[in-house]
Amino acid sequence: MKNIISAVVMLLLPMWALAQNEGRRVSITPHAGVTISKMDGSALTASKEWKAGYTFGASVEIPLSQYYSLTTGADFSLIGTRFKEQKEKYASANEKLDVTYVSIPLQIKAYFPSVKGLAAHIGVQAGLLVSAKDKITIQSIRTMNLGDGTSSMYLWETYKEKKSESVSSIFRNIVAGIPFGLSYEWRHITLDASYCFEFRKAINLKSNDPWGYFSESPSARNHAVYITAGYKFTL
Repeated sequence: MKNIISAVVMLLLPMWALAQNEGRRVSITPHAGVTISKMDGSALTASKEWKAGYTFGASVEIPLSQYYSLTTGADFSLIGTRFKEQKEKYASANEKLDVTYVSIPLQIKAYFPSVKGLAAHIGVQAGLLVSAKDKITIQSIRTMNLGDGTSSMYLWETYKEKKSESVSSIFRNIVAGIPFGLSYEWRHITLDASYCFEFRKAINLKSNDPWGYFSESPSARNHAVYITAGYKFTL
């Protein structure tokens, strides 16, 4: 009898969800914001630090019931990592990795009945690599002797050089992760904060040990926080 009741309940759940969804409509939310990201792993040997980036895109929300929705969409995001500044007596170097992805998430969104507009979301996300660049800014102080041979006079000049190199070849073309976070909606304005745990790492290089007995393959993953604001349009 319990098995029969369970089967009936499972068959009625979709009908119940559609019944709760009557009067609710699909919506589109364009949004934009900032990212705070960092990479870690054995493929990057220098000390890593958090860096700021940007993100923009749009999400589609499909109501499933009074409190649950299915969301998807696409986002264009700049993440990566910053390396610790290297300093010498008359020079310093700042290096960072700028990694750009187009991400496509699929999430379940659950609204809190007790707090209107507040919701939590979790799901899966695929990221398609657009570009990865290693950028270095070198700043140094150069001196020039302007003396006439009997006396010396020095001119101090600050010199800055910027270099950018594509490193897309060491990154995977597709990454995958689990995004989760909180959102709040007031009238049509939405605020969202989320984090994505990357389970398919951004970098996975071949190990020097072909048999894999003594060392693991050098790898690195992204850690990224996304904070966005948007405006919700109901279709």
